[in-house]
Amino acid sequence: MGYETMGKVKGKVKVQEYASYGLYFLGQNIFYMLIYMYMNTYFTDVGISAVAVAAIALVVKVWDAVNDPIFGGIMDKFHFKKGTFIPWLRISLIGIPVATIIMFAIPTNLSVGFKIAWAVIAYMLWDTAYTLCDVPIFGLVTTLTDIQEERTSLNAIGRVAAMIAVLAVMIVIPSFRAAIGGWTATVVMLSVIGAITMLPICFVAKERVEPTEKQEDVGLKDMFRYLKGNKFLLIYYVAFLISGTFNIATTWGLYIARYCLGNEAIMSISSILSMVPVIILGSFVPLICKKVDKFKFYYYATAATLVLTVVRYFVGYSNLVAYLTMGVIASLPGGFTGTLMYMFTPDCVEYGHYKSGLRMPGITFATQTFFVKLQSAFVTAFGSLVLAMLGFVEGENAAQAAGFAEKLWTASCVMPFIGTALALIVLHFYKLNDHDVQLMAKCNAGEISREEAEAQMINKY
Repeated sequence: MGYETMGKVKGKVKVQEYASYGLYFLGQNIFYMLIYMYMNTYFTDVGISAVAVAAIALVVKVWDAVNDPIFGGIMDKFHFKKGTFIPWLRISLIGIPVATIIMFAIPTNLSVGFKIAWAVIAYMLWDTAYTLCDVPIFGLVTTLTDIQEERTSLNAIGRVAAMIAVLAVMIVIPSFRAAIGGWTATVVMLSVIGAITMLPICFVAKERVEPTEKQEDVGLKDMFRYLKGNKFLLIYYVAFLISGTFNIATTWGLYIARYCLGNEAIMSISSILSMVPVIILGSFVPLICKKVDKFKFYYYATAATLVLTVVRYFVGYSNLVAYLTMGVIASLPGGFTGTLMYMFTPDCVEYGHYKSGLRMPGITFATQTFFVKLQSAFVTAFGSLVLAMLGFVEGENAAQAAGFAEKLWTASCVMPFIGTALALIVLHFYKLNDHDVQLMAKCNAGEISREEAEAQMINKY
C-alpha cells in the first residue's frame, strides 16, 4: 500500500498545527510524569509498602500486554471518516484526566488491602486511557506529513514541550503540594491544565497523508510477521527498556530530596537549574539534525550521559553547590536524547512498510507505547524493590535507619550507569539512518522504484 499527500501538495503543516502538537505533549506529559515520577512516592506515602508497589506495577503490565497490541491492531484496521488518529485524541480527552485523578485519590482511612485494590484498578484504568492518547498522537506525524524534515520538527517540538511538562511537575509537586492541599488537590489542578492544553490539536490538525489504495484486512499472523520483520523497532525499544528500567533515580526525586538533601524544595531548585538548559538545547535538535544523522547524534549523547553519571556519583550530595552544578552538567546530554528519543518510531513505520509491504502505524506506535509503559512499570517496580532492599520504611514522615541516605545515593548512580552501558551495546545493532529512511518513504509512496531506492542506500536491508 502506498501513501500520498492529499492534493499532491507537500510541506504544508501549518504554524498552528506545530503549536497545537507541542501543546498536546505539554498536557499529556503532565499526566505521564505524575505517574512516572511520583506514583511510587504517593503509594508509599499513603502506607503501601515498597514491595507491594512493585507488585502493583508488574500486575498492571499483564493487562497492558493485552490492551496495547489490541488497540494498535484496531487503529490499523478501523478508520473514522474524519481521520485516522484525531478522533481517538478526542475520545481520550476525558479518560486520561479522570483516570489520573482517581490514581491520586486513595482514601487514607481504608485498610492496606483496600488501598492496594484501589491502586491496581486505578492504574489499570489509567493505563488504558493513556494508550488511547499515546498511540494516536505519535502516529499523527505520519498522516500530517510525509516529509522527513517536517516529521523531525514536529517530534522535536513535542519533545521540548514534554520537557517543559517535566519541569512544571517537578516544580509544583515538591514546592507547592502541601500549600495547595496535598496530593489529590495538586493532581486535580494539574489535570485540568493538562486537559486544556491537549484540546486544540483535536480541532486544528489536518491529516493530509492518505492511503493511495485500500489495504486488505490484516490478521494476527500479519501483525506478528510485521513486528518480527521490523527488527530495528525492537532493537531500539529493547535498549530503551533496559536503560529506563535501571534509571531508578528518575522515580526517586522526592526520596533523594527528603533523605539526602533534607528538603523537598531543593528538588524544585535542582529541576529549574537542570531543565532550563535542557529545554534550550532540545530546541536546537531540528537544526542539528539537518547536518548530522539523528541516530548517531542520539548514540553519542547517550554515551556522554554514561560518563557524566560516573562523575556525578563522585561529586556526591554533601556540598549543595557542587550537587546542583553537577546536576546541570549531567543533564545536558538529556536535552538531546530527550528530544530525539521517539523520533525513530516513524522511521520504523517506513522500514516496516518497506520490508513487509504492510503499513501499520497503529501497531508500530502501539509497540512504542507498550515499551514506554513497560519501562515505566519496570522502573517503578525495580526502584521499589531496591528501596525495600535498602531497608526503606513506608509512610510520608517515617524515620529511616542510619546510613540510608548514602545507600540511596549510591544506588541512584550505579543502577543508571549499568542500564546505560547495556543499552549502548544493544543500540550498536541499530542501522537505520535518515538518508535511507527518506528513500524508503519515497519508495513506499510510489515515487521511486525499489531498485532505485536500494541503489542509493548507504546500508543494505
